[in-house]
Amino acid sequence: MTERRNRLTGRWTGAGILLMLLLLLCAPAGAEERHSVLLEMRGGGFAGTDERGYRTDLPMAAGTARGPGDGERMDLEALLGLEGFRLEGAALRFTAEKVNGDELKYTLVCGKHKAPGQRVLPGRNLWDVTDIISDWLMNPEEALYLSPAYIHGPWGMQVKEGSVSLLLTFTSAEKLKPFPLDRVRYNEMFEAGLAMLEEGNPFLARYDDTADSLLQASLPLGVPYYYAGGTEDKFLRRFYPSTTTHYYLDTHMYLCGLDCVGFTHLVYEKCGIPRHPSISTILFRGIGHDALANNDPARWPMMLLPGDLVGVEHGTFHILMYLGTMRTFGWTEHTAGEALPMLDAPLFIHCGGDPFYHERYRQYIQDMGYKNTWPPDGGVTVSAAQVTNREAPHQTDTSWGKHFGWYTVDGHPLLVFPLDDCTDIAWYSPE
Repeated sequence: MTERRNRLTGRWTGAGILLMLLLLLCAPAGAEERHSVLLEMRGGGFAGTDERGYRTDLPMAAGTARGPGDGERMDLEALLGLEGFRLEGAALRFTAEKVNGDELKYTLVCGKHKAPGQRVLPGRNLWDVTDIISDWLMNPEEALYLSPAYIHGPWGMQVKEGSVSLLLTFTSAEKLKPFPLDRVRYNEMFEAGLAMLEEGNPFLARYDDTADSLLQASLPLGVPYYYAGGTEDKFLRRFYPSTTTHYYLDTHMYLCGLDCVGFTHLVYEKCGIPRHPSISTILFRGIGHDALANNDPARWPMMLLPGDLVGVEHGTFHILMYLGTMRTFGWTEHTAGEALPMLDAPLFIHCGGDPFYHERYRQYIQDMGYKNTWPPDGGVTVSAAQVTNREAPHQTDTSWGKHFGWYTVDGHPLLVFPLDDCTDIAWYSPE
């Protein structure tokens, strides 16, 4: 009896020790919370080289960021003073109002450290500057400035005052309230875009919860995809296609909706934002190409802001609008379910391929008694950008030759938008 008790005691003691070790191992990860802030930077004016080769650098100084409390502002010193502060990513944004010269390249300099040269074009610019900002945060007394990465003149750019900011993503052991970028908040572009999803979509429901909104779906089944569609007044009217493809045949009618550009143009229009350039123009300009194409998409949320657009070429042109992550919509490790690997993946809303639209609208067409009408092959949907969709737990090949992979989130599919077939990627942001 004593021997048996000793064996049991030893067994429970071993289990207790193992449990304690697991708790200790998990404690640091659980204690460190990830946050994102947009730090305003003071710095604007001319940076370049004149006819005599004299170089003018553009110094920058840290301003403030929106804190976790209402109306609260935090300066750089307060951020760095957070317990266990550790930088994970930094993205520089600025607007070049005027550019003289072609293929201008600039670098971000801190003391003896210099970032690789980056191309600058008129308008908004986006750089991944994690390494150089890591050096700067360790020595914030060092001067931080934009400097020309060329020696010939007269070339240069005029940086718009008040347009420079740093998106900082960091972890901290300190328990903090969510910063504005940590959770989805009320946003005109969210209101306009998410309303085009179908009723019951979990992202629409989560937005209503996190943003304290009463947003409703504009169409019960969501806005379908229709090539060259761009206006609301024609939604669900039937038309013969203006252009035929392997899917759109001139012998059938289709329900009118939006195409990818029609969707982003309509969202911008509803928000009073000028239309963005064509996808081909965005790709030709290539702003943010290095920042996105050369990075794992897992790092994209450290560079993008809600409402940013990403244009891609993958056989055809396509454009998507960045939303955030499942975490910013309120999901956690405990509620993400099988979509846990997608918890911090970049989410985009776009009007593109979605096999579930085909099934929903096939029934709708039948219920309406429409003849000679084919259901859409997609519509407004939320997708997680990943290198490939072949690793998702659910897979299907459609009759029209498309392959889809998805996760299930709260009983609904979350499609994966694959990047492995994209031959070009570029970023765009409104002024």
